[in-house]
Amino acid sequence: MSSVSRGARGLATLFGMAALVSMGCGDVPDAPENSQTAEEQAPAPREERSALVVGAPTVTLDSPSGGSFLRGAVTLTASAYDDVGVSRVDFFSGTTLIASSTQAPFIVSWDTTTGTSGTHALTAQAFDADGNSGTSAPVSVMVDNFLPILLSGSPKYNPQAQNYVRGNITVGWVATDQNLSGIALTEFFEDGVLRATQPGHPSPDYSFSWDTRVLANRSYSLMLRATDNAGNVQTLTRALMVDNAPPSSLLTAPANGAVVSGLVTLAAQASDSQALIYVAFEIDGVLQSPFATTAPFTRTWDTTGKSGTHVIVAIAYDRAGNSKRSNAVTVTVP
Repeated sequence: MSSVSRGARGLATLFGMAALVSMGCGDVPDAPENSQTAEEQAPAPREERSALVVGAPTVTLDSPSGGSFLRGAVTLTASAYDDVGVSRVDFFSGTTLIASSTQAPFIVSWDTTTGTSGTHALTAQAFDADGNSGTSAPVSVMVDNFLPILLSGSPKYNPQAQNYVRGNITVGWVATDQNLSGIALTEFFEDGVLRATQPGHPSPDYSFSWDTRVLANRSYSLMLRATDNAGNVQTLTRALMVDNAPPSSLLTAPANGAVVSGLVTLAAQASDSQALIYVAFEIDGVLQSPFATTAPFTRTWDTTGKSGTHVIVAIAYDRAGNSKRSNAVTVTVP
């Protein structure tokens, strides 16, 4: 059986009406005997679609909205209309079919982890019962399934200070989101307690002021939590040792008021509650090197050619940068 499109059927109906009008205004011939009337011969009237309204469905991608940042499983929704009904809506990322929905509301789930992170153009294509289709305007979204990358910043570890700090310092991290959705928020925690926040910005450097002077001298766990615009969260924890207490320092030799000559041994006692690093001996305001790094803290002073009165002090330093000057001793070189 041959088929006729609904557009052709509409035109045929129009042409049929015109033919009847062209027969003129005279009497209508009598129907042959035993024949059916025209009304009886004509098939039952059927509803016809005008050729003027035949067309593709209209469809709009309702969610996600343009410029959205997405991760994980995402719900896509579309609204579609057609005068003979919508039979199916296909959802696409570019030219890749995501999923199809056959009844309103037209909703599908998109697992964004199965694709690549980056910018995607989403569209919805609707089909009616006659096979006509319409496509929505594309919606641009950013897929980001990667955690931000964090690196420790200031203060930097070094062999002398190690991780000891004191006073009011700046604690920093580097936070980047690999050119995807971008950092939305950073949060600074001290021993699990939120101390400060900072919104995302173009620079990867994030720093916070940390006043250790109000803290006990001990180790602290400092954490940065970074959240990107897609909702991915990354943390990085570092330990810093607070030490605001100066070491002790006592010059034990030579004795105050002594007369010395030749090679003289300078000696001191020093200690620190955290980490003593060295003791330096100062003679007449000039530090003598090398410094003494282990107990007993001593060094030799050659007094040859240094006749006169001299003032000696021992200065103890810890790894946090605290220092303590000892009692001053005055000696005479003949």
